[in-house]
Amino acid sequence: METKVKKVKLTIDGKEVVVDDGATILEAARQNGIKIPTLCQHDALSNWGGCRMCVVEVDGSPKLVASCVMPVRDGMGVVTSNEYILECRRTMLEFIFAERNHNCMFCPQSGDCELQDLAYELQMDHLTVAFSFNKFPTDVTNEYMAIDHNRCILCGRCVRACKEIVGASVLNFQNRGPKSLIGMDLDETREESSCYGCGICMQVCPTGAMVNRYRGHYAVKGHSKDWQQVESVCSQCGLLCPTINFVKDNNLIKIEGKLTSANGRPDRGQLCYKGRFEALKTKGKRLDSPMVRSGNGTWKTVTWDEIFKLVSGKLNDIKKKEGGQVIFGLTSSALSNEELMLFKDFMTQGCSAGYVDTFDGPHFRTVAGAIKEGKETLREASWKKIPEADMVILLGAAPYQRQPIISSLLRKGIMQNNQKVAVLGETDPIPPYTPYYFPVADGALRLLVQTLKSGMDGDGPKLLEKAWLAADDVKAFQEVVKAFSDSANPLFIVGEKLTGLEDSAILADIVSLANQKGLYPDKSLRLIILKPRGNSAGAWKLGTSSSKKVPGKSKWKAGLVLLGEPDDSYAAALEEFKGADFVAAISPYVPESLADQVDVLIPKPSWLEEEGTFTSVDGLESAYKQKSLQAPVGVMDSWEIFKNLAERIGFRLDYQSWKDLSQKAEREIKKQELLKNSF
Repeated sequence: METKVKKVKLTIDGKEVVVDDGATILEAARQNGIKIPTLCQHDALSNWGGCRMCVVEVDGSPKLVASCVMPVRDGMGVVTSNEYILECRRTMLEFIFAERNHNCMFCPQSGDCELQDLAYELQMDHLTVAFSFNKFPTDVTNEYMAIDHNRCILCGRCVRACKEIVGASVLNFQNRGPKSLIGMDLDETREESSCYGCGICMQVCPTGAMVNRYRGHYAVKGHSKDWQQVESVCSQCGLLCPTINFVKDNNLIKIEGKLTSANGRPDRGQLCYKGRFEALKTKGKRLDSPMVRSGNGTWKTVTWDEIFKLVSGKLNDIKKKEGGQVIFGLTSSALSNEELMLFKDFMTQGCSAGYVDTFDGPHFRTVAGAIKEGKETLREASWKKIPEADMVILLGAAPYQRQPIISSLLRKGIMQNNQKVAVLGETDPIPPYTPYYFPVADGALRLLVQTLKSGMDGDGPKLLEKAWLAADDVKAFQEVVKAFSDSANPLFIVGEKLTGLEDSAILADIVSLANQKGLYPDKSLRLIILKPRGNSAGAWKLGTSSSKKVPGKSKWKAGLVLLGEPDDSYAAALEEFKGADFVAAISPYVPESLADQVDVLIPKPSWLEEEGTFTSVDGLESAYKQKSLQAPVGVMDSWEIFKNLAERIGFRLDYQSWKDLSQKAEREIKKQELLKNSF
């Protein structure tokens, strides 16, 4: 039965309004289209009432109140703007400007600054009070962000965001009086601190105190008003974080998360360093024209017609003379479901290729082998269940490197909710926050897993004795075994250091161990497998990754590789096909590591320049990513490239548009979901 929310009637600027009981005056005003200026308030954060810019008059009292923290009551009369209120706001704004160095001309945030906007709104063009600021330090030790304490207004937004959303509590107020500033840990620099570099503090900062070191020069006074805002998702790691991408003249200026107090996601709109900053980096030399390598190793530019004729001719000739079994295809799993399906259909049906796989195929085969060995249909748990677990066991995973938000969620769970986290195998920044860290090798790792299965009352003590642990570690692991035994809602997180093993035995043991505690109510296993690339789950579901290893004695004649962002796995994977007479690469960048392994380079859009559907790391949901940028002039999108190649080799695609392709990929993904299978 729904609980009826009590309503409150009040008057704001002569207008009678009705709002929920418990709302603040500020919320009541905004719900009814009445503007009240703020600086320290942010919708995704708790209210603080520190800046006093939102002061209003209540019931005619000369003592103004902060509307962001004052709850409404029945019959209340509120005035949000009159000469006295505006004078008070301007005076307080002058004090803020006088306390620090807010010289807009030299600030990289000029034109995109809430403090500056408020000064224009209140027509504060000079100060009537004396400057009183001291010289404060500037921290540029971090690769991504700079902190200029001279521009800080001590609004506390960054402190609250770091604590309430991220759960890191790295930032806090430091010193007293005029020497107050925002410190990190125990007065550390950004680089020396325990900061994860997510940048949420920078996003909520209303001034130029925290700025992006990438492309900040675009924020010149007034220019931000011309920026295009594109709502999209980040496909970098598979968590599909919603983003707002700011674009000007086809340049990506900045990326922000869609912060909110409640959006159904435990991260609440937080981005990580990969999604916020790494996307702004130059990935390499951009490929903007088709190129062919000559006999002396030099590259020359050719036309699109020439490249299509060359590639289709080579593939057709080899297929007719020796059959498709001597042709191979490899693709990156960072690409969209549409590209992955398009590539798979072209290679298997159009070229009759003898082998088609993704660069992370070995990881897929290890996981598939573990499931087969355990004779279980695996449906992974959602990554969103991490905060709910009373115990998390991390095995062979490095989430800070691949899925940084998961690392942040674990840290928050440890620090705020006393979540027990045990780390088995070498990993990243999580160990300092948990006493249960066992950086063991693969052999010892399996013994520890088997000890968890057996418990300390069975064969556990004998197994633990063989694990080569120090005496203190043995005692600590006994505590882990007991904590796991007592846990009501445990969760296992496995990473690529385990899925990258050819032997799937350890993973099979973990699958069996996770099953001991029973399934979740949605029939999923208490296990999350962190995939190597942003859309590995999509590639595995679509069957683009091969269940078989590369045939060892095959003589490869030709191959086609579809690449995404530069990746250190490309060259090693192509070594298994060394000796092929002809290899063509479709890539947004010149793949420097493959310079001696490919004969043809075909340009394609980057991930920011092409739309498409991506599947979450747990394989349980998909999201459509809008493109934010236009590809360089003359670069065809993936659909056009494969359509041209297909026509020239005499293969008819069974979808006639990108939309048709999206629908086919969606049907295939949903079919796997109906089977309650991760892939």
